[in-house]
Amino acid sequence: MSELIHTIREKSQELLAAGRVDGILCLVRDRFDVVQPRLIFRAEEIGSIETSPKWNLAKLALQTIRQSGPSFRLAVVCRGCDERALLELAKRNQFDATRITVLGYTCSREQAESCLCVRPYPEKPLAGEKIEGVDPFADPRVSALLTGDEGKRMARWAGLLSRCIKCYGCRNACPICVCTPCKLEDDLWVERAVVPTELIPYHLIRAFHLSDTCVACGACQDACPVGIPLLTLQLLMRRRLQERYAYEAGLEADRKSPLLMDFDHASPAGFELPAWTVSSEAPHER
Repeated sequence: MSELIHTIREKSQELLAAGRVDGILCLVRDRFDVVQPRLIFRAEEIGSIETSPKWNLAKLALQTIRQSGPSFRLAVVCRGCDERALLELAKRNQFDATRITVLGYTCSREQAESCLCVRPYPEKPLAGEKIEGVDPFADPRVSALLTGDEGKRMARWAGLLSRCIKCYGCRNACPICVCTPCKLEDDLWVERAVVPTELIPYHLIRAFHLSDTCVACGACQDACPVGIPLLTLQLLMRRRLQERYAYEAGLEADRKSPLLMDFDHASPAGFELPAWTVSSEAPHER
């Protein structure tokens, strides 16, 4: 057993024994030698906790909290990208952050390079050694997509995105995609049951919508069945936000996104938001 796993299991045992959490969301190796997410409640299950393979748990954690009673407290054994996703969800008032305890561990060099991860570690790792992140734009997998003039880049991306079968795998896998109703299912923005989907309405609306919340976990790209390099698209959005506003999603719990606007306190006289900005069920002009 590695020291990393030993530390995670030991801390999990401590939290359950002390009654500080009611359950632990983690990866578990079952009797068939299959590793998958599970919510555990008993001390005897802790010995089966694992940390690989990579599995994004933030969305499962949110669903667990929402489906549990108001006093339920959850520990999540996760990587840095999950910790950052949970922070963003809490900032957007999706759950009470005091109900979740993060048992964070660092990623290996191999994992960081595979994920093009800038920060392959949680803010305060419980287990593992921090390693330096990678520069995704120096990686040939990314730089190859960004060469040439605007026309060549547009043609390249149009070709890549034309593979899309609109399975919604990217949306479903993304830990931040939790909006209800989803604009990608609103006929005003994206016509349903049409494949291939139109380039701008689907992929670029999604990219812009996540530009200030994406934590670059790569779940969208991992889930894509046709190999579209969706992470690169999100990395470009994140870089622009960093350059212009010195803002990076998932790092500062007390700082709002520079793209958020509040019309509650300083609305111009006579200003009223159109109905379609509030609900997809509102009537639309076509």
